[in-house]
Amino acid sequence: MADRRPLIINPAANQIQEFTDSDALLLSGQSLKFLSPLIEKVDNEATQLSQSVYTHNMINDGNVLYLPNAPTANFKLNLTGSTSPGVTLNTMMDNNTTLSFSMFINGTTSFFMDQFTIDGGSNIITNIYWQGGAQPNTRPGATNSFDNYAFTIIKTGSAAFKVFGALASHAQ
Repeated sequence: MADRRPLIINPAANQIQEFTDSDALLLSGQSLKFLSPLIEKVDNEATQLSQSVYTHNMINDGNVLYLPNAPTANFKLNLTGSTSPGVTLNTMMDNNTTLSFSMFINGTTSFFMDQFTIDGGSNIITNIYWQGGAQPNTRPGATNSFDNYAFTIIKTGSAAFKVFGALASHAQ
Protein backbone atom coordinates (compact mmCIF):
# COMPACT_ATOMS: atom_id res chain seq x y z
CA MET A 1 0.00 0.00 0.00
CA ALA A 2 1.30 3.44 -0.90
CA ASP A 3 2.33 5.93 1.76
CA ARG A 4 -0.72 8.06 2.56
CA ARG A 5 -0.32 11.81 2.86
CA PRO A 6 -3.13 14.24 3.70
CA LEU A 7 -4.95 16.01 0.90
CA ILE A 8 -4.64 19.75 1.39
CA ILE A 9 -6.71 22.08 -0.73
CA ASN A 10 -5.34 25.61 -0.60
CA PRO A 11 -8.11 27.95 -1.81
CA ALA A 12 -5.83 31.01 -1.56
CA ALA A 13 -3.39 29.46 -4.04
CA ASN A 14 -6.22 27.72 -5.93
CA GLN A 15 -4.37 24.41 -5.91
CA ILE A 16 -4.13 21.04 -4.28
CA GLN A 17 -0.80 20.71 -2.52
CA GLU A 18 -0.76 17.04 -1.50
CA PHE A 19 -2.40 13.89 -2.80
CA THR A 20 -3.36 10.68 -1.01
CA ASP A 21 -2.76 7.93 -3.60
CA SER A 22 -2.30 8.75 -7.23
CA ASP A 23 -5.13 6.38 -8.12
CA ALA A 24 -7.56 7.73 -5.48
CA LEU A 25 -8.03 11.13 -7.05
CA LEU A 26 -8.67 12.38 -10.55
CA LEU A 27 -8.40 16.02 -11.56
CA SER A 28 -10.33 16.96 -14.65
CA GLY A 29 -10.59 20.57 -15.69
CA GLN A 30 -12.03 22.37 -12.67
CA SER A 31 -13.64 19.33 -11.08
CA LEU A 32 -12.24 17.09 -8.40
CA LYS A 33 -13.33 13.46 -8.57
CA PHE A 34 -12.70 10.97 -5.80
CA LEU A 35 -12.29 7.43 -7.01
CA SER A 36 -12.74 6.08 -3.49
CA PRO A 37 -15.48 6.77 -0.90
CA LEU A 38 -15.69 10.29 0.47
CA ILE A 39 -15.83 9.98 4.24
CA GLU A 40 -16.96 13.02 6.24
CA LYS A 41 -16.98 14.12 9.86
CA VAL A 42 -20.14 13.90 11.97
CA ASP A 43 -20.77 16.19 14.93
CA ASN A 44 -22.04 13.73 17.54
CA GLU A 45 -23.62 15.87 20.25
CA ALA A 46 -24.04 13.01 22.71
CA THR A 47 -25.10 15.30 25.54
CA GLN A 48 -28.63 16.58 25.43
CA LEU A 49 -28.81 19.82 23.48
CA SER A 50 -30.12 22.44 25.87
CA GLN A 51 -28.91 25.77 24.53
CA SER A 52 -31.33 28.11 22.80
CA VAL A 53 -28.84 28.81 19.98
CA TYR A 54 -26.74 26.01 18.52
CA THR A 55 -23.85 27.15 16.30
CA HIS A 56 -22.64 24.46 13.94
CA ASN A 57 -19.13 25.09 12.60
CA MET A 58 -19.00 23.42 9.20
CA ILE A 59 -15.17 23.28 9.06
CA ASN A 60 -14.74 21.81 12.54
CA ASP A 61 -17.95 19.76 12.79
CA GLY A 62 -18.63 18.56 9.24
CA ASN A 63 -21.85 18.50 7.27
CA VAL A 64 -23.86 16.28 9.62
CA LEU A 65 -25.20 16.97 13.11
CA TYR A 66 -26.21 13.85 15.07
CA LEU A 67 -28.30 14.32 18.21
CA PRO A 68 -28.81 10.88 19.79
CA ASN A 69 -30.71 12.47 22.70
CA ALA A 70 -33.74 14.70 22.16
CA PRO A 71 -33.14 18.43 22.69
CA THR A 72 -34.85 19.90 25.74
CA ALA A 73 -36.61 22.61 23.70
CA ASN A 74 -36.77 24.17 20.27
CA PHE A 75 -33.51 25.88 19.33
CA LYS A 76 -32.07 28.39 16.90
CA LEU A 77 -29.66 26.87 14.41
CA ASN A 78 -26.72 28.96 13.23
CA LEU A 79 -24.52 27.57 10.45
CA THR A 80 -21.10 29.12 9.99
CA GLY A 81 -17.71 28.15 8.62
CA SER A 82 -15.81 28.28 11.90
CA THR A 83 -15.93 30.45 14.98
CA SER A 84 -12.21 30.01 15.72
CA PRO A 85 -10.70 31.24 13.55
CA GLY A 86 -13.64 33.30 12.35
CA VAL A 87 -14.57 32.01 8.90
CA THR A 88 -18.03 32.65 7.50
CA LEU A 89 -19.93 30.50 5.03
CA ASN A 90 -20.33 33.67 3.00
CA THR A 91 -16.55 33.89 2.49
CA MET A 92 -16.13 30.11 2.06
CA MET A 93 -18.71 29.85 -0.70
CA ASP A 94 -18.58 31.44 -4.14
CA ASN A 95 -21.78 32.72 -5.74
CA ASN A 96 -23.75 29.93 -7.42
CA THR A 97 -22.26 27.18 -5.27
CA THR A 98 -24.06 24.84 -2.91
CA LEU A 99 -23.54 22.84 0.25
CA SER A 100 -25.63 20.25 2.03
CA PHE A 101 -26.24 19.96 5.76
CA SER A 102 -28.22 17.31 7.65
CA MET A 103 -29.42 16.92 11.22
CA PHE A 104 -30.45 13.59 12.70
CA ILE A 105 -32.50 14.18 15.85
CA ASN A 106 -33.64 11.39 18.16
CA GLY A 107 -36.72 12.41 20.00
CA THR A 108 -40.12 11.63 21.32
CA THR A 109 -41.64 15.07 20.75
CA SER A 110 -41.40 17.74 18.07
CA PHE A 111 -38.26 19.82 18.11
CA PHE A 112 -37.28 22.23 15.47
CA MET A 113 -35.45 25.44 14.94
CA ASP A 114 -37.19 28.60 16.03
CA GLN A 115 -34.85 30.35 13.66
CA PHE A 116 -32.27 29.42 11.01
CA THR A 117 -29.32 31.73 10.47
CA ILE A 118 -26.22 31.60 8.34
CA ASP A 119 -23.17 33.27 9.89
CA GLY A 120 -25.26 34.50 12.84
CA GLY A 121 -26.39 38.03 13.40
CA SER A 122 -29.16 39.36 11.22
CA ASN A 123 -28.70 36.88 8.35
CA ILE A 124 -31.92 35.06 9.23
CA ILE A 125 -33.33 32.67 6.66
CA THR A 126 -37.03 33.43 6.80
CA ASN A 127 -38.12 31.48 3.75
CA ILE A 128 -36.96 27.88 3.70
CA TYR A 129 -38.35 26.12 0.65
CA TRP A 130 -39.77 22.97 2.22
CA GLN A 131 -40.38 19.75 0.37
CA GLY A 132 -44.16 19.57 0.00
CA GLY A 133 -44.50 23.36 0.27
CA ALA A 134 -45.03 23.90 4.01
CA GLN A 135 -42.79 23.95 7.06
CA PRO A 136 -43.34 20.78 9.06
CA ASN A 137 -45.04 21.43 12.39
CA THR A 138 -45.09 17.87 13.71
CA ARG A 139 -42.46 15.19 13.70
CA PRO A 140 -43.18 12.42 11.23
CA GLY A 141 -41.65 9.54 13.18
CA ALA A 142 -42.65 7.18 15.90
CA THR A 143 -41.24 7.31 19.42
CA ASN A 144 -37.50 6.66 19.44
CA SER A 145 -37.10 7.21 15.73
CA PHE A 146 -34.72 9.73 14.18
CA ASP A 147 -35.95 12.77 12.31
CA ASN A 148 -33.66 13.84 9.47
CA TYR A 149 -33.72 17.50 8.52
CA ALA A 150 -31.78 17.84 5.26
CA PHE A 151 -30.88 21.26 3.88
CA THR A 152 -29.40 22.30 0.57
CA ILE A 153 -28.01 25.83 0.68
CA ILE A 154 -27.32 27.78 -2.51
CA LYS A 155 -25.36 31.02 -2.36
CA THR A 156 -26.98 33.43 -4.82
CA GLY A 157 -24.99 36.57 -3.96
CA SER A 158 -23.01 38.22 -1.18
CA ALA A 159 -24.60 37.02 2.08
CA ALA A 160 -27.64 35.90 0.04
CA PHE A 161 -28.76 32.29 0.26
CA LYS A 162 -31.65 30.08 -0.81
CA VAL A 163 -32.33 27.19 1.55
CA PHE A 164 -34.24 24.05 0.57
CA GLY A 165 -35.34 21.73 3.36
CA ALA A 166 -36.79 18.25 3.70
CA LEU A 167 -37.88 16.25 6.74
CA ALA A 168 -37.94 12.48 6.84
CA SER A 169 -38.32 9.89 9.57
CA HIS A 170 -35.97 6.94 10.10
CA ALA A 171 -37.06 4.07 12.33
CA GLN A 172 -36.12 0.44 12.85
